[in-house]
Amino acid sequence: MYQRGIVHLLPLLLVAALVAAGLYFVLSGKVKLPSNLFSKKPKVQLETEYTNPFNKEAQYVNPFDTYKNPFTVSR
Repeated sequence: MYQRGIVHLLPLLLVAALVAAGLYFVLSGKVKLPSNLFSKKPKVQLETEYTNPFNKEAQYVNPFDTYKNPFTVSR
């Protein structure tokens, strides 16, 4: 009724071998991981001068925007 074999275990063994090889290379020092892998903090430059968002000349306009609002076509 059921055929016996180990074919269904091959993907599991392959993944286990890849994980073991990766651990071997990292622990033996052949592959160096960055020291700040998880402690990297973003550097954000704060602006000191802000423009009026309601001023028409200060607003951002996307030049690649294809959407046209039918209520603002008359501008």
